[in-house]
Amino acid sequence: MLARRWVWGGSTAALAVAVAVGTAGGATRTARLSGFVLSAPATPVCMPRVPCMRPAAGVVLAFRRVGVVPTRVRTARDGSYHVLLAPGTYAVRVAEPLGVRRPKPATVTVSAGHMKRVTFYLDSGIR
Repeated sequence: MLARRWVWGGSTAALAVAVAVGTAGGATRTARLSGFVLSAPATPVCMPRVPCMRPAAGVVLAFRRVGVVPTRVRTARDGSYHVLLAPGTYAVRVAEPLGVRRPKPATVTVSAGHMKRVTFYLDSGIR
């Protein structure tokens, strides 16, 4: 990531500019993955017209692929996440908190230069 300084009206502001890693043909070698992680059921008994899922805040997702250093991302308070990955297919697991079952879907495929939105669902274990 490069940081450039811009001067507007006598004040200096720092602007972070993300530099995409490209090939000679200008193609991007990264993919953006974002979405939400939801936990369900949120209560022991789900009622009609009452949400039975809740955002999974503070969950750490780990993305693994052969030959690539694993990438981790922590969800925000609203369960959202954003991560840059090399193109390919990744196995997804929950690294934190321990004991959480595998998310669904358990794999995700991303393509170079594209943004993909995926919602992962976790079984809360409430019954």
